[in-house]
Amino acid sequence: MGSSRLPECVMQPDELRLVQIIFDRIAAQSWFSRKIADREQFALYILRMYRRGLVVPEKLEAVCTLAAQKYYSGSASDLKGRRILVVEDDYFAAQEMAANVRAVGAVVVGPISNLSDAMDVAGQDRDLDGALLDVNLGGDMVYPVAGFLKMHCIPFAFVSGYDERVLPPAFRNTPLFLKPTDWRSIASAVPHR
Repeated sequence: MGSSRLPECVMQPDELRLVQIIFDRIAAQSWFSRKIADREQFALYILRMYRRGLVVPEKLEAVCTLAAQKYYSGSASDLKGRRILVVEDDYFAAQEMAANVRAVGAVVVGPISNLSDAMDVAGQDRDLDGALLDVNLGGDMVYPVAGFLKMHCIPFAFVSGYDERVLPPAFRNTPLFLKPTDWRSIASAVPHR
């Protein structure tokens, strides 16, 4: 991720607050490393990105979230035996996603291809450790499932062809992986308990 030197710049209090808020949101994710050195390096990374001109809060957070998932997420072995719900309506994408989640040691629940079945499984399976949710399931938005998971403190991420602007405000801090994507990277960064 680069040097651990603090970027040489003067920042206004509101700029520092923005950087702090973004750090807090990302570092609070269940998948984010708990190592102090990783957290310090990541804070410096956010400052460097801001200094380089990435000053739009949503864009800064999106770029930093991707970097955090790549460099500061827990190891894939953290998923061994974890039950991960996979909700995806495209058959081939669902099979690829499920295979890659299994490849990192997780137990796949699903894949589920429609909203009704996804709600049933989420409501009945009390042992879920995390979930990957396609945003649009054949015209139905997955937000009821996401709301249920959030209400029950089950971590999840969206996998979608849509960008973050389509997400309701309640889910804008949820990890979002854009399609087409590298399923292996997603599988190793699945949010989980």
